[in-house]
Amino acid sequence: MRIQRLTLVFLLVLASRGIAQTPSDGKIVGDSYVNSYFKFSYTWPSMLKPYDTKSLNLPQSSPSANEFMLFSARQGDEPYGVVVLAVRLNAVTPRSRGIRDGSDLIDRVEKFSPEQHAVVVSRKHFTNAAGLVFDQLDYTDNGVASSAIAAEIGKFLIVVKCNAKSAPDLAEMDRAAAELRLTKQ
Repeated sequence: MRIQRLTLVFLLVLASRGIAQTPSDGKIVGDSYVNSYFKFSYTWPSMLKPYDTKSLNLPQSSPSANEFMLFSARQGDEPYGVVVLAVRLNAVTPRSRGIRDGSDLIDRVEKFSPEQHAVVVSRKHFTNAAGLVFDQLDYTDNGVASSAIAAEIGKFLIVVKCNAKSAPDLAEMDRAAAELRLTKQ
């Protein structure tokens, strides 16, 4: 009887490890978004509240399966907040030659169209306390304080897109994104 139980436990452990993970395997734990596929956590600023990504007017997945919507949070009912997504590196599609790294992504973001009336505020390349390398672009888009922040994890970029009703709010969102940390899940 004991051997049968041990065998059953062993088989359950093997089966649970065999379940395939996807980039969208994330969940909210307390005041953080934790993604078990990429093994990172992001703690959003207290001014934001998680918001169902399916409610956003954004594509939920790319046709080429190279981009994955992970998390979003908003400032109450305001149209400001953060969207976190994963972008597969070097994924060539009919419309793109593939993003090489965070700097390449920021170069592409920085090519604003004239109707955006965008103004670059700052651009940074840095390493955070967790050892993750970031590229960041702060800008105004039609007067709205905005940023794009990217960190490479494995063969993906984790991108945090922020927009805020004020420069201090954007600074708080940027700070939270720059504190992205790896987990040992």
